Amino acid sequence: MIKLNNLLKIDKATRGLVFLGVFLVFSILFLAFYFYQALNENQIRSNNQTLSKQIELAGKETEKSFNSMYDDMLFFINNLENWTYERTGNEMKAFEGRARRIFNNHRDLLDTIIVDFPNHRVSFYFDNKNTFVRQFREKQPIELDNLNNILTLKKPEKDLSFLIYLNLQRFADNQLANYYLGSESSKFMTVSGEIFDLVDDSYFSGFHIDVSSLNYINNNLDIGLKGLVNGVMSNAEGKRISVWIHFYPIKLNPLGKDASLVFIQALNWTSSKAFSTYIYLIIGLLAMVVIVFFILYQFNQSITKSNESLAKSSKEIEELFKRQTLLLQESNGFIYFQNEKNEMISVGDEVKNVLGYDKEDFLINFRSYIAPECVFELREKVSESISRKVEFFKTDFFIFKKGGEKIRVKVFEKLLFDEGGEYKGTVGIFTDIDEQYRTEQERIRSEERFRLVLHSLPDLIFTYDNEANFLDYYVQDSSVLLSPPEDTIGKNVLEVVPGELGQRVYDMFKKAKETGKMQRIDMELQVPVGTRIFETRIFRLDENRLISIARDVTAQKVWEKGLREAMEAAELANKAKSEFLANMSHEIRTPMNALLGIVSLLETTQLNAQQLKYLQLLKSSGKNLSGIINDILDYSKIESGAMSLKPTVFHFKNEIERTFQLFEGLLKEKEIDFSLQYNGEIPVFVEVDREKLVQVISNILSNSIKFTAKCGKVSVSLSCEDIIDDTVMLLFEVKDSGIGIPQDKIQQLTEPFFQLDGSNTREYQGTGLGLAISKKILELMGGDLLIESQEGIGSTFSFSVFAKAITIDSQADDTANKSALQKSDLVPAFGAKYPLQILIAEDNNTNIVFMGMLMDQLGYQVDFVLNGLEAVEAVQKKSYDMIFMDIQMPKLNGLEATQEILKLGLENPPQIWGLSANAFNEDREKAIQLGMSGYLAKPVDIEIIAKTLRSIYLSLHKI
Repeated sequence: MIKLNNLLKIDKATRGLVFLGVFLVFSILFLAFYFYQALNENQIRSNNQTLSKQIELAGKETEKSFNSMYDDMLFFINNLENWTYERTGNEMKAFEGRARRIFNNHRDLLDTIIVDFPNHRVSFYFDNKNTFVRQFREKQPIELDNLNNILTLKKPEKDLSFLIYLNLQRFADNQLANYYLGSESSKFMTVSGEIFDLVDDSYFSGFHIDVSSLNYINNNLDIGLKGLVNGVMSNAEGKRISVWIHFYPIKLNPLGKDASLVFIQALNWTSSKAFSTYIYLIIGLLAMVVIVFFILYQFNQSITKSNESLAKSSKEIEELFKRQTLLLQESNGFIYFQNEKNEMISVGDEVKNVLGYDKEDFLINFRSYIAPECVFELREKVSESISRKVEFFKTDFFIFKKGGEKIRVKVFEKLLFDEGGEYKGTVGIFTDIDEQYRTEQERIRSEERFRLVLHSLPDLIFTYDNEANFLDYYVQDSSVLLSPPEDTIGKNVLEVVPGELGQRVYDMFKKAKETGKMQRIDMELQVPVGTRIFETRIFRLDENRLISIARDVTAQKVWEKGLREAMEAAELANKAKSEFLANMSHEIRTPMNALLGIVSLLETTQLNAQQLKYLQLLKSSGKNLSGIINDILDYSKIESGAMSLKPTVFHFKNEIERTFQLFEGLLKEKEIDFSLQYNGEIPVFVEVDREKLVQVISNILSNSIKFTAKCGKVSVSLSCEDIIDDTVMLLFEVKDSGIGIPQDKIQQLTEPFFQLDGSNTREYQGTGLGLAISKKILELMGGDLLIESQEGIGSTFSFSVFAKAITIDSQADDTANKSALQKSDLVPAFGAKYPLQILIAEDNNTNIVFMGMLMDQLGYQVDFVLNGLEAVEAVQKKSYDMIFMDIQMPKLNGLEATQEILKLGLENPPQIWGLSANAFNEDREKAIQLGMSGYLAKPVDIEIIAKTLRSIYLSLHKI
């Protein structure tokens, strides 16, 4: 009423100006309203056009992505074979790789793929840990509970079918993720009349489209038309929102279902976008209002100044209290007031939340809640502050909460004094700092424990600043330092560590600081107690400090040096032993080659019974000697770790039976009842080291036959266990009725050179290496050897090896059998059937004679040279189909001669086959690497030579 009277007191001119200003404001508002209506309609029309283009683009992209998935699946099934899981693992891996690539390409659409093969059902999906899972399932009928999300593909001619579970909602959600419609909007998808919202926490959650709009949408979608309609969304609570509804039909042809995309946007959001268009109009309007109110303010300043000043002060006080309340709530504290007697006269309402006491209770009894051990110290501090007339006072102490819990609190007080300096009381802030206090105490205890640990370590520990200046140390024995540790404080590393080593250490500090990674350096220093080697690690302790930990490793380095020297000596000794064995093998095998070769030639001649008996005895003795040499070489390779496996694929049963056939003569001679039994399903072909497996079987079987008396029994049992995929374990059991083994000797039986009877008069001969070598080979092949025996009853040798079951055509092994040569083939007509030009490089006269006889027997006219140099000259004068090249020869050895011949660049270079007494695998591999076509270890017989010549002839003529 007062303001109105003051306004009426204004003169007429001023009053006219005020009314004119008001009229102008209302005029502008009137014009702005109608202009806003026109622009708003234009904004809505433009927005609808944009949404129509967006939904059309989204629909086309969705159809394209879905059709891309369908095309990939068609290509997948059309290129799939029904035997994928019936053959090798390569087809399975390729199939599963393609399945995973399709999943990766269409991860948002595909949920699960079930593939039905004639004999298998396999499913693929990603589990909750985002792991791609392949799972075999039983072939049972599948209940199709949601046909909208299932796609079926079939290939009847191959009996293949795909059942594809689709996640259409996730697919649509990902397809439309990049289309932003606004905060009061949402995206939907319909499939066969079912509609689902694609936006999490959708603005229209719980709302439904009105029936009229829904019918309009469905009628247009049924005939494949896109469009928009102004409709209403309502929920169960009766809330209604006017919306624009844009719809677009999409074709998911393989599903055969009607589907569409729907964009819905609230009308009020569309209208609100027009608001920014009128920002300048609003600014102008506000400017007019400010001008009007400024005029009014000028005329009413004298009246309103005091009111405004009071309002401002009230607002500041209110804001101050708000900030104070927020601060106290944040710091878990409250305000209190005390009088000159230090009696509590007022306390904030927050005391209830902080300590649990009511205000009245705390005002009266607050002193009794202070922990007894803190009362005296607190009273002394307060008295001292008052006597010194300090302006501010702070301290912390323990106090009990209402529940009895003792906590640490802090008080900050402003002491109040009158003009005469008399104490009038305090105003203070009481804060709960219990959590911070306990954390700080734990930090202090942790630092103490850390210091105790550092002081107990034997290592030399120093801390530094970021410039590598010494800060602190933890040293147990200062006698191993360059100088006393206290003298290093404040100095730089370059001042303490001398010369080039100091620069290296300093560089390590820089690298540790820059990279944040630990650096390691070994330092050899001359300290007062002598030469010491320190292993030092440098790393960051925190942002401002680095730390070094040095350990005296002098003794360890000395031990390592001694160990290296011992290992080098052992390696030299092992190398010398290998060279000795190689030379001995060569010296023994060279005459042995001639001996056994001539024996094999004699067998092809006409002999009487007595001569045949002598010849067989000679051949048996030679083979036994060769076997002993092989055993010694094998054990030497095992000891040096040079033995390796060479897996090959072969017909398992045929190879086993061929091995047992080697013992037929001995079994008949001793009239031993021999039996072979296969238990369970045995793979036809296996991949394993055939040579090593035959060696183990032969060693163990010959052992059983040797120690089984005449008319005894020996039985062999074979079985197989599946391990994983195509990996199997082959199990062998050899049981005999021999003399048996004492229990205390069984463990020693697999030790090298061990004999049950070691005397010179023992009944059973042998080197004692057979079982030792067999056990080592079995361990190399992943198996083991188990021996069970009863003295006087017999023994059982059980062993196992890992192998891979292989599925191939059995004709391969039959072809190998048919390729074997008969004695009737080893006649001079052989050379006419497989004619070759042959050169033999050999320096040993005995072997020259033997090879000449052998070649005559086969019908070949050959040339001989005595060393590698002559071999190189010979091939330049005459064209040869093949060369038998001895390895160890004078002037130029066989390997060097091979390299020289290959360098000649002959138009038709001969095949070069090594022929040597060196039987180590590394010798064979080296020869092949240097260019030889093959390698034969002495002794060789006529059949091996004949097979080699035939294979060379067939390869040269590509037969």
